[in-house]
Amino acid sequence: MPKIAIIGAGGITFPLRLAADLLALPELHGSELVLMDLSLKRAVRTLRAVQELCAHHGVELEAWATDDRREALQGAGYVILTFQVGGIEAYRADLEIPRKYGVDLPAGDTLGPGGVFRFLRSAPALRDIAQDVRAVCPEAWVLNYTNPMAMNCLYLAAFGVKVVGLCHSIPGTARMLAEKLGVPLEELEYLAAGINHQAWFLRLEQGGEDLRPRLLERLRAEFLPEYGGSTPWTEGTPTYVGGQERVRAELMDAFGYFVSESSHHSSEYVPYFRKNPELVSEYIPRRWDYLRFCIANAGKEEEQTLALVEALKRDLTPSAEYGMQIIRAVERGQPTRVYGNVVNRGYVENLPAEACVEVPCTVDASGVHPQPVGRLPLQCAALNQTNILPQQLAVAAVLEQNPEHVTHALLLDPLTAALLTPPQVQAMTAELLQAQQRWLPEFLRQGGAGA
Repeated sequence: MPKIAIIGAGGITFPLRLAADLLALPELHGSELVLMDLSLKRAVRTLRAVQELCAHHGVELEAWATDDRREALQGAGYVILTFQVGGIEAYRADLEIPRKYGVDLPAGDTLGPGGVFRFLRSAPALRDIAQDVRAVCPEAWVLNYTNPMAMNCLYLAAFGVKVVGLCHSIPGTARMLAEKLGVPLEELEYLAAGINHQAWFLRLEQGGEDLRPRLLERLRAEFLPEYGGSTPWTEGTPTYVGGQERVRAELMDAFGYFVSESSHHSSEYVPYFRKNPELVSEYIPRRWDYLRFCIANAGKEEEQTLALVEALKRDLTPSAEYGMQIIRAVERGQPTRVYGNVVNRGYVENLPAEACVEVPCTVDASGVHPQPVGRLPLQCAALNQTNILPQQLAVAAVLEQNPEHVTHALLLDPLTAALLTPPQVQAMTAELLQAQQRWLPEFLRQGGAGA
């Protein structure tokens, strides 16, 4: 049976949810699960929760915790990454400093100032993990859940590890679309491709019928004033109705295809919807702020872990996360289909070969196999390119140890460029570098970009 190592296993709920997926799959019972975190106390908290679930459900599992990464990786067949460097303090700088300059990000974990600096902080840890994987478990699959997905996967791949990035945005959006269209999920046939958090639903069908015209008609009628739509958001309604999906409705109306991430996230990756507070309120009437959520939940780790354990005692149904599905498919030779983030090798013909793309993948006993999807519609590929270029510059900044590329990445970020002049971008970058010195790669610790 496989050895599975979770790096960053001290997280509040996500590592435990992945471990529960393992327990919910009988084919993986008897595996070895190593929970590694720099804080052994936090890793042990997750371990105790896993052991409680094993005892409750009668599952045989060899599980243990450690703060020694090499020990955790020794002989591992699968390495799952779920960590964040710098915690709330660094994340606060990611969002609050750009907000001083007028760049207001609700999540800031994928692109823009927050995404770039989250990657820069993660780079030293990712480098060390990749080097350890090459040394002690070179054939292991690295399953990355850590944002910014594209930058992290590109960087890990540069060290020669077998990495695939996993995100629930495509299957989650598919479930939302099935509900919105009144189609049973099992009857919805779809193909999506592009980049993480900005993949396009190229095909959306039921029984051979193209559902995209019906979807666009409904989105226009509900959300777009130019077509008579004006659905307001009200407390208690799902996030994808009641005025909360106007951004994605506008993007589909303009580009012809639906994108894979929520309107909150999607508004961060384009220059159109966050130019001022009034425009933000018009397009996203309910304020969603992930930093505020994190602050509100700080110190509640034990409480949230206990709540999740009780929920998993009642219902151990596997989640929609791909990680354990991939491991089961490889170990048991049971082919499955997932969406993965991988370095482009011609899978998307009109995106750069050095980009990280999100495409369908088949998984079998020989591993994860990305599938070619041909060319994206030109307008979709063009919008993806505006996100790919900053991602590449941020990764190049670290690989080449070129501080100027940090500023270059933010100069080319679509939202930042729509709001700030080059001198303002330079000043914001310098302030972010100064605020995060202790977490950054060594070459960035001497006074800021350009030093």
